[in-house]
Amino acid sequence: MFEFEDIISEVDKADIYSPPQFDATGRVLNKTIVSTTRHVKPLPLTSVNPYRKSESLDREYDMYFVTLDFPWYGASINLMKDWRKKCKTAVCYIVEVWTEDLPKMKNFMKFFDQFDLICIGTHHVLADVQAMTDTPCIFVPPGVDTIKFCPDFEAEKSRSIDVCNLGRRSPSTHSALLNKAEKEDFFYYHELTNGSVLRVEDHQHHRTLTANILKSSRYYITNYAKADMPKLIAGEYEIGYRFFEGAAAGAVLIGAQPKGDLYGKYFDWEDSIIPVGFDEPDISKIIDELDAQPGYIESIQARNAMNSLLNHDWVYRWEMILEALGQPATPGILARKRKLKEMAAAIEPRTRSVKAPATQTAPVGEAVLAR
Repeated sequence: MFEFEDIISEVDKADIYSPPQFDATGRVLNKTIVSTTRHVKPLPLTSVNPYRKSESLDREYDMYFVTLDFPWYGASINLMKDWRKKCKTAVCYIVEVWTEDLPKMKNFMKFFDQFDLICIGTHHVLADVQAMTDTPCIFVPPGVDTIKFCPDFEAEKSRSIDVCNLGRRSPSTHSALLNKAEKEDFFYYHELTNGSVLRVEDHQHHRTLTANILKSSRYYITNYAKADMPKLIAGEYEIGYRFFEGAAAGAVLIGAQPKGDLYGKYFDWEDSIIPVGFDEPDISKIIDELDAQPGYIESIQARNAMNSLLNHDWVYRWEMILEALGQPATPGILARKRKLKEMAAAIEPRTRSVKAPATQTAPVGEAVLAR
């Protein structure tokens, strides 16, 4: 989400404020607020500041834009003193809410009553969250800095990584790819540690690294969000960030897409994904069949990158939020959109469709920004 805020500050006039981590006392306070509010009405807890020391805005702003990973971090909003008085409008973007969170979230809505717009990053709970509040709610899908992630199709450079697999993964698919890498001249890139145990010190360096890895990858394993946590998602399927990142980098996406209409709404072009099951022990055979059609693969790579430039840059998400508030696009937004269209037009000649072989796998079912 830091990348989203960086794009906002690029196309708009914005100051970014990133709160520090809670100290030991703050962690205890926030944990108390969260555990208590999940079960009883918040009452005075809505005004508790876990930081215990407030910060003040030194000027007035057109907008206060707050990004929260989860609704449980709502108390951190209290860090900024008098933000409602000094900001004409206020927007809160809650990145992740799941069905099982809804009963616990009801009391937290008190934290968000002062906002003019609530943006939700998970589509399946939008109506439920809206039913809890009079504040308008909209779905804001994931995005990506498509300029950073866009590959240079003119460069005479082959993709050195055969398959990239980041984040949550299927043990059987992973095992099959490891076996292929052991026996063949095949570069399988994957993580050795759980991402949750790592802390990224510089998000921009991390995004550049991710972009370069994906731009160097021929295939990218992508599955619906939380694919390895069926109890959490409870049959509700969301498009994970991996889809947007991989497509923007011009990689061929292979994996289990979300069921329902949501995926087709945002990835409506031909072969946006090669659909396989989350657990796919025959992944090696599928890749071999795809490798036999280099022209087909090249057209997929170009279409993924081109359509990402036209649809999935973070600037389109920011424009969506401004439209919901009745505010016009800024000159910076319009300039970035022009650049995106120019880049897409340069890629378009490479997107000529080449039919897939008959053996292709069948589908399986001005602002202040506060982080």
